[in-house]
Amino acid sequence: MKRSFIDARIETMLSFCERFGVRLPPFALWGESDYRADPAAAARILEGGLGWNIVEFQPGAFAQAGLSVFTLRMGDWRHLSHGRGRLYAEKALFAEDGQRTPHHYHIVKTEDVVNRGGAKFVVELVKVDRAGAPLNERFRVLKDVKMLDLQPGARVTLEPGESLTLEPFVAHAFWAEGGATLAGEVSLANDDRSDNYFLPALPAPAPIDEDAPRRFVTVRDLPKLAPGA
Repeated sequence: MKRSFIDARIETMLSFCERFGVRLPPFALWGESDYRADPAAAARILEGGLGWNIVEFQPGAFAQAGLSVFTLRMGDWRHLSHGRGRLYAEKALFAEDGQRTPHHYHIVKTEDVVNRGGAKFVVELVKVDRAGAPLNERFRVLKDVKMLDLQPGARVTLEPGESLTLEPFVAHAFWAEGGATLAGEVSLANDDRSDNYFLPALPAPAPIDEDAPRRFVTVRDLPKLAPGA
């Protein structure tokens, strides 16, 4: 993925956020000098995996299998067993028309997926076992205040303002339909590196092609900007 392409997708998401009155925190616009000027904040951002992530689930197929993500806040998942502290997380998700995020599930994390604005947001669901194998059984999910009883492979459409609660071992794929969608994720604090199980597993991302000067910092850039790097 080219750096110029990453920056262009971030600009598109920022414009869409502004259209729907969603303001991201100031560090969304930080450049390298801002990270260097505040090493304590840079370390906190790195620890939480905060900021931009432009994801391509299939190499060269961002338009069909990609997602733009900004992680606003992330508590410490290691404190979940204590039952106290900042045990929550929040992300902003931007899906362009027809852009699909493949099935994945979590072992620890429960999350609410929210349609913040734009087109319809479709979520396809199936319950899985601990190895990720689909189960041929019905299951229940909460859509706002209504409990839905679903069969494997059911699709739930979220209109702007609607949300869906996804518990562990409920694999989900999602996409925007009829236009772009600004979605949100409100969840338990989690370790994205160890609690995202894709079906099938994703290949390691290719290195970024630095074809232009970097205008936005992504999560893949953070280790280079951490104090002492």
